[in-house]
Parts: sequence; C-alpha cells; structure tokens
Amino acid sequence: MKIAIYGYGNLGRGVEAAMRQNPDVDLIGAFTRRDPATVKTRTGIPVYPAADILQYKDTIDVLILCGGSATDLPEQTPRYAEYCNVVDSFDTHASIPAHFAAVDEAAQKGGTLCLISAGWDPGMFSLARVYAQAILPDGEDYTFWGRGVSQGHS
Repeated sequence: MKIAIYGYGNLGRGVEAAMRQNPDVDLIGAFTRRDPATVKTRTGIPVYPAADILQYKDTIDVLILCGGSATDLPEQTPRYAEYCNVVDSFDTHASIPAHFAAVDEAAQKGGTLCLISAGWDPGMFSLARVYAQAILPDGEDYTFWGRGVSQGHS
C-alpha cells in the first residue's frame, strides 16, 4: 500500500514512525506547505511541495492528512477526498456532521473512501467509553478536557 503524508509536524512525524512498523506499507513521501528543502524527515522519505500533491494522486493509495482541525482539515479533507482515499483526525466534535457531509460529497464524486475523525478523541477514547459503558452501565464517565483544558496539551 502506498501511503503519503500531508503535513510534516508532530502528527506527520508520528505517522512516519508508525508506518515504519508496517512492512506492507510503502511510504512514498511527505507533502508540506513549507520549503521542502528545510524539512528533514526521520526516515529519509522524500518531501514534496504541498502544491504538487495532485500530480501524485494516481500513485497514492492512502493520503493521511496531518493538519489541524480548526482551519486545515475542513478545507483539505474535502479537497483531496475527491482524488485520493484519505484519513484525517478531525476532532471538533460539534462540527463532525458538517465535516462528514462535505467529505462524503467529495468522496462520492471521486469514488474514494475516507476515514475521518480517526485519533484519540474522537476515536480511541470514544470507543473506550462505549466499551466501559457496555460493561458498567451504571458507572460514571470522567474526562480530562473541557472549558480551558485541551486534551492534547494536558
């Protein structure tokens, strides 16, 4: 499977590290909005300008979008969902239905598959709550986020 990373910050570096552990994955490169010459990857994968990504659409099996939920993913995921199978980690809970609709429309148009909101929360934390509530239906949920608290920075 040929994987590409869009965005090479903390999340992109984490995706690169995870891909190294999967021998059936070919990490073809990272796409960045920065000057590619200034980006040094951990594994030596090539770095390309983000503006060139659609030139590689027929080479990419899955594009993993590593941008932020506030401004990047609402624009990027629907844009690339028409051309590539994509995965994102969109985590603005209240906006997920609208994000889903925009991505679904693009994916339907392009005949692609898209996985959105894949990450800790929503994602793994949500599944853990479902499992816990199924086992302990009278239990009580505790979370460590809320007003003024960022899960990612806690």
